[in-house]
Amino acid sequence: MDKITAIAIDLAKTVFQVAGENARCEVVLEQRLKSRQAMHQFIKGLMPPLTVAIETGPGAQAWARELQAQGVEVKILPAQHTVVHRNGNKNDANDARAILRALHDVSVHPVPVKTPEQLAMQALHRARQGWRRRMTAISNQVRGVLLEQGVVMARGDAALVRTVSRTLEDATLPIPDRLRALVAELMGEWQGHRQRIAVLDGELATLSRTDPVAAHLQQARGIGPIVSTAMACKGIQPERFANCRQFAAYFGITPSQHSSGNKLRLGAMSRRGDSYLRSALIQGAHAVIQQIKTDATDPYSRRIQRWVRRCGTKGAAVRLANHNLRVVWMLLKHPEMPFRSNPANPEAREDAMH
Repeated sequence: MDKITAIAIDLAKTVFQVAGENARCEVVLEQRLKSRQAMHQFIKGLMPPLTVAIETGPGAQAWARELQAQGVEVKILPAQHTVVHRNGNKNDANDARAILRALHDVSVHPVPVKTPEQLAMQALHRARQGWRRRMTAISNQVRGVLLEQGVVMARGDAALVRTVSRTLEDATLPIPDRLRALVAELMGEWQGHRQRIAVLDGELATLSRTDPVAAHLQQARGIGPIVSTAMACKGIQPERFANCRQFAAYFGITPSQHSSGNKLRLGAMSRRGDSYLRSALIQGAHAVIQQIKTDATDPYSRRIQRWVRRCGTKGAAVRLANHNLRVVWMLLKHPEMPFRSNPANPEAREDAMH
């Protein structure tokens, strides 16, 4: 019974804390590894059957792949869920024990171990997200600076470029020269980020055609290169979810709940999960709604028209994004199944999705 069955490793750059337990869930091993070389040697000595748990964080994916190469089972646990299992003050030993306790918590789902290709695709999306945020920050700064000078501009990137260009060229406006130079420099940075995003979007479009998972997901309307590649690089395991409703709830496109007893209280969208993917899904849904013709008679279009009449455009976009997530779950679970937006038997299709 003293044989170690599970090990938890608290990762860092050069110092690693190890805790191991036996079949009775008793901690029988506590060790501190003071270098990366010592960590590599420790991993080489591990023998299956054994479960190794680590936390999400920088370097977790690389260590997980090295552990998998030894034939042991690896589970990467979300750090925000392991911290609630820690007792006492925060230190490496207590953190390692907390990871061991979280390993037995069935409500804590591990993060998939990703391939280097998936991580590279994920890095593209992270860079795109960072550039987009910087563009938003610059545009807000420029709008605020010029508003103090009495220059008001409409929403949108096109209005920003048009108004700033006209303002900088108009010498009659009482704007200081140093401020004109600053705005021109900020807009140069903004244009640079815009060009980088355009190049990166082209690369993601190419990846969406070559990656089998991304290409399969693009069969659904509202799922383009951005959403499909972002889904593909997450390494989602569809069998983890009992049904498509749980999959949609995983991304936060479901109502939040504050219920007790027989009183069911549903609030606004929970917004849990990946905010980048959720935003991209809703943007894709808006694009689909804009393309729906008012005189369309097919079942797909009529359903969206009902949503728009009942909930408005934004509400309909959220509902369509929820619907698309359910379609994604079905496509991930059945990679050989083609998607049909208007099946011959809609009732049977709906039953299959639920």
